[in-house]
Amino acid sequence: MLSDMHRIYFDSNERVEIGLYGLWLDKSRDDLAKIPGGPKEGLIVTIYMIGEIEMEARLEWNSEWRAWTAREVAGTVRDNHETWG
Repeated sequence: MLSDMHRIYFDSNERVEIGLYGLWLDKSRDDLAKIPGGPKEGLIVTIYMIGEIEMEARLEWNSEWRAWTAREVAGTVRDNHETWG
């Protein structure tokens, strides 16, 4: 993982199709808002679930949901050992 890569919270329960996750949760939107200049189509980010998993993903705007989504970059899934504390 690149140290300057933006980290965006996601929940795997927000999967809209295989390998594509919705980023419409409040924590996800907060993380997206921290990207200088805002999120951009095709930007590679790290999506993460505290204490679960993380992976690199490509941002995609979904006009139907009016929300950002993240498409998994194959082969990048790994454990996340962070805690909420």
